[in-house]
Amino acid sequence: MAKVLEPRLRGETPWFDGDVPPEQVPEKYRLARAYVPKDRYLDPEFQKLELERVFGRAWLMACRLEELPGVGCFVEYEIGSHSILIVRESKDSIRAYHNACRHRGTRLARGRGRVGSLICPFHGWRWNLDGSIRLVLDREEFVPRSDDDLGLVQVRAEQWGGFVFITMDPDARPLLEYLDPIPRIFAPFQFEHMRYRWMKGVILPCNWKTALDGFLEAYHVPGTHPQLFRFDKSNTNIASLKELENRVWSPTTAYERHAHYSSVGKKKSEVTEDSAKDPSVRDTEGVTDERLSVALAVQYIADDMRGLENERSRRAAEALKTAEVPEGMTAGQYFMQLYRDLSIAEGYDWPDITPEQWAEAGTAWNVFPNTILLPNQGSVFGYRARPNGNDPDSCLFEIFSLDQIPVADYDKKTDFQPEFFEDFRDADLGEIFTQDLMNAKEVTVGMHSPSFDGHRLSEEQEMTIYNHHRVADRFLWRD
Repeated sequence: MAKVLEPRLRGETPWFDGDVPPEQVPEKYRLARAYVPKDRYLDPEFQKLELERVFGRAWLMACRLEELPGVGCFVEYEIGSHSILIVRESKDSIRAYHNACRHRGTRLARGRGRVGSLICPFHGWRWNLDGSIRLVLDREEFVPRSDDDLGLVQVRAEQWGGFVFITMDPDARPLLEYLDPIPRIFAPFQFEHMRYRWMKGVILPCNWKTALDGFLEAYHVPGTHPQLFRFDKSNTNIASLKELENRVWSPTTAYERHAHYSSVGKKKSEVTEDSAKDPSVRDTEGVTDERLSVALAVQYIADDMRGLENERSRRAAEALKTAEVPEGMTAGQYFMQLYRDLSIAEGYDWPDITPEQWAEAGTAWNVFPNTILLPNQGSVFGYRARPNGNDPDSCLFEIFSLDQIPVADYDKKTDFQPEFFEDFRDADLGEIFTQDLMNAKEVTVGMHSPSFDGHRLSEEQEMTIYNHHRVADRFLWRD
C-alpha cells in the first residue's frame, strides 16, 4: 500500500523532502519563491529536456479502455519523437509497444484501428498481439536471431479509473503509487463507470504548459469569463469592480507530485478558514429566486460546455425551477437530491459522497505531468497537453468530457472516435472554452516580450502551476 501523501498547506510555496536543491538547476531555469522563469516555456533546449527526461520517465495518460473495445483494437500515442502502440491483446490484457519494426524501424500502425496481427507495411514482417514474432520473410537469409530478440519492445502499461497509462521508464514506481492520493480521493466518483461523451484535440499557438496553466487555476475566471455568474450570459464585457469584489476564491493545495485548486466561495463574503468545495452551491447574480439562480447556473454549464453537467442534471435543474423546496434545505441541496433521485430511477449507481469527500476532491487536479481531471458526480472533464514537434510555441491540447453510464451498460462496448481540429475556432467548443483558448496566443506573445522575465504567481491561487515545475525538476536534474 502506498504511503498516503499529506497535502501542503494553503499559502505555502510547496517544497517537499527530496526536492532538487535550487543550486543544482541551471540559473536561467531556476525557480524562486512563487516565480517561474520564462525560459522554461520558450527555450527549445528546455523542451528537448522535457521530452527526454519528463515524458520519457513519467506515467502518461494514453487512452481509455473504451477506445480498445475488442481484441486487436489499438491506439497510437505520440509524444515527441516517440510512437507507442497500446493494444488489447486479449479480453483482460492491454499491452503497449514501441511502434517500430524490428527489421528496419518502420512504424507499424498509425492512429487507431483493429488488427489480427501487427504487420509492417514495408516488408510484411508480422507480430502477434502479445508482441512475439510471427513472420520474418525469408528468415533463412538473415543472421540467426532468437524470437525474443525479434519481439516487439514492450512499454509498461497499467490502468486506473478506466484510463490506460504508459511509461517508457522500466524502473518507474507502480502507477497507483505514482498517482497517490488521487485514486483514493476519486474513488467515490467512479471514473471506471464513465465513458467518453466527446473528445476534441486542437493545435494551440503556445507552449504545452501554457495550455495546461490556463486550467490549473480559477484565478482567471473573473477576467476571462465575466459572464459566468451573470444572468445575461451574452454579456461578456469586462468585469466591473463590484463583480471583482464578489469573485470566487479558489485556493490551491499541493499533494507532492500532484496538486489541485478548489473553488470555495466568494472571497469577500463567504470564505472562512474551513471553506471547502460544496456541489450544492450554485449562483447566478441578479436572480432573486434561489431555485432559478441554481438552475440557470447548472444549465449554462450543461449547454455551453457539454460536460461537468449532463442531460440528467439539466432535467433536474429544469424541475427545480418550479419545485417546492423542502423546509430546511437550500435550493442547491434540493437540486442535488432531484439529480440523485432521477439518476437512481434511471438505473445509475449513485454513491453518497460525504461533505468531507467533496472537500478533499476539490475542483481540478493536475495529474503530473500533462493531464488535468475535474472530479464530479455523473459527469467530469479532462484536459491533456503535449508538445507539437520541437516548437516550444505550439502544442496539441485535448479536451474530453466523460459521462456516467447506467449499471446495465457497464459491459457494453462503445464505438468512440475523437475529433481533431487545426484551428480551435472550428471545434465548436462553446463560449467558455473559446475564451480560455483565445488566451493562448496572447500569453505566448507577451512572454516573448523583453519586459517579461517569468511568472509571478499567487501563493494562494496559483501554486498548482508552481508545483508542476517543482516536480519536473526532479525528473530534469536528477540522474
